[in-house]
Amino acid sequence: MFPGNTQNTQPPGQTDMWQSAINYLRSLRTYADLSPDAGIRHQVNGQLRNRQSLSLEDWSQLFAEAITGDRAQLLLSFLYTKLPDYSGLKVGRLRPSDRLIEDLQLPLVCWFDWPNQLCADFYDVFQVDISEEFDESLLETLEDLVGFLHQRLRSSDSVTSG
Repeated sequence: MFPGNTQNTQPPGQTDMWQSAINYLRSLRTYADLSPDAGIRHQVNGQLRNRQSLSLEDWSQLFAEAITGDRAQLLLSFLYTKLPDYSGLKVGRLRPSDRLIEDLQLPLVCWFDWPNQLCADFYDVFQVDISEEFDESLLETLEDLVGFLHQRLRSSDSVTSG
């Protein structure tokens, strides 16, 4: 094609085919960028392997001093079942003092939108919208995450009962 020539020199449909192929290749690259890093996930799970895997009941006991109340067990059950969906990590091997970024590598082992999914799932289960308040970068440990979610439940409970 020469400057000023507005005619398409490719047969009809071929341009669309090439554009579709280019878009497909770009989407593969983007998908890889937004996907969990399987190598890091495997590495973190490997580091956790030397810990005893706790049942939900035993894992909940680790947080017994940090959270109490009617919905504490429901919250811990929620996290025990949902965190593996977001991270691929073995939650029974996680401990309250585990740092979300340094130890668990959550930004790398989770899907890019895990905070949004957590907020949506939290709303579905508890009918509490945390999407405006939740900022995972402000939470250092798993205990901080549990504490944040527990506080939002308690705040919600006091609003609905008051």
